[in-house]
Amino acid sequence: MAERYGGAADFGFSLLAEAFHAHWRSEGEDVEVLADYLARNPSWVAESVLVDALRLEAADLPAWQIEALWSTVTHPFHDLRREGHDGRDWLRLIVRLGRERLAAEGGGSDERVPPSPYGHVAGAVLDEILLVSAGITEGAMHAPGGYVPGIVPALDEVAARVCPDLAFRLLLRALAKVGPVVAREQYDRYVALGRQFEYGELLVEGHAHLMS
Repeated sequence: MAERYGGAADFGFSLLAEAFHAHWRSEGEDVEVLADYLARNPSWVAESVLVDALRLEAADLPAWQIEALWSTVTHPFHDLRREGHDGRDWLRLIVRLGRERLAAEGGGSDERVPPSPYGHVAGAVLDEILLVSAGITEGAMHAPGGYVPGIVPALDEVAARVCPDLAFRLLLRALAKVGPVVAREQYDRYVALGRQFEYGELLVEGHAHLMS
C-alpha cells in the first residue's frame, strides 16, 4: 500500500498547526508566520494543507467550529478568538496562501477538490471521538492555556460532513493537547485506522504516549 505524502509524520491542516509553537511571536505577526511556514516548506505541505482547507471551506462550517478546531490543535499558543480572528476568515486566508504557494512553483490550485475517499470510515472515527468526548471536554475545561469550547461537536461535524481522515488527525492532536489518555485497545484501533487512511507509520505511532 502506498503511503500518503511519502509516509510523513503528519500533513495538512493538523501539520500546519506546528507553525504556532511556543516562540512563534518572535517570528512576526501571525499572518506572516503562516505565510512563511507555507513558503519555506516543500510544496507537498502546501498541497496537503490546501486539500484540507478547501474541504473545510466547502462544508461551510460555522466560524465557531473552525475556531474550536484550530485553537485546540495549536493550544495554547494561538487561540483565534483571543487573537481577534474570525474562523472562516482565517480559513480563507489559509486557502489563499496555499494557492499562492503552489502557483509560485507552477502547481495547480483548483477551486474544488474531490470528496474524501474515506467516507466509509466515518462511523469508526465518530465512535472513537465519542469514546473520548467526555475526557476531551474535561481536559479542555482545565487546560493551563485556557478553555477552548466546542471541540467535540466540531470534530463530529468534520468526521460526518468533511473528511474522516482529517477528523482523525485532528482528534490525535486534540488528545495530545488536552487528553485524556487512552487504553491500549483504543490505541491499537488508532493504528488500524491509520492503515486504512494510508498513513506512514510515524503519524499514529508518534502518539503512542497517549496510552495510559
